[in-house]
Formats: sequence, C-alpha cells, structure tokens
Amino acid sequence: MATEAKSLYTSKWFRKARAYAENTGSPWLILSAEYGLVHPNARIRPFEKTLNTMRGRERRAWSDGVLATLGTYLYDVDTVVLLAGQRYREFLEPTLRGRGFAVDVPMRGLRLGEQLAWLGRHLHD
Repeated sequence: MATEAKSLYTSKWFRKARAYAENTGSPWLILSAEYGLVHPNARIRPFEKTLNTMRGRERRAWSDGVLATLGTYLYDVDTVVLLAGQRYREFLEPTLRGRGFAVDVPMRGLRLGEQLAWLGRHLHD
C-alpha cells in the first residue's frame, strides 16, 4: 500500500533527521534508493533497496537521476544540506559544489550513534 514518504521511513535515525529538517523551516526532500528524490508528501510503496549494496556505476546513475530532479527545487537556493550517508552523497556533493552550491554535511564522519546524538542535541537548540 502506498504511504506518504515521510511516514514510510520509520527508523530512529530517520525520525530524528525528519524532525531536524522540519524544525529548520526549510523545504526538505528524501533521498530514496528506490525512487530517487522524493517529496515528503509523495505517496510511495515500501521497498527493500539500499545504495549500500549497489556498485559504483549504479550509484552514479542513481545520483544522475536525483540531480536531474533536484534541479527543479534549487531555483532560489545557495546552500544544500545533506544529512545522508556517504554512499548517498558521494556523487551528489561534488556535482552540487561544481554547480556553485555551498554544500553542508553537518554529520560528516560521524558514526550512527554519534549522528543520533548530534540530531538529538540540535533538536533542542
């Protein structure tokens, strides 16, 4: 059954990242291994796919699709904030920088528990 994307992802990490993104008041989008770039209110079906098991060529093709869609959202944006893991941003980040966007990766290099702690600290600021 199709569900709003923002409700489909239920991990503790995603719930905190969603709350962080919503608290910023800025528009936010979801990077989905299955669907690419997804608006939080888009209705999608559950899936079992991750970029962590894809080959580099497949991840690059996925990234190209995300970038093509992302362009429609970046008309009045200077900085893109990526909360996603390395595999999800590996081709997005350098391409966005090459296109003149500032890219902020606030949890770069943090392990999962550290990311959860970071998100928790920043939800209460």
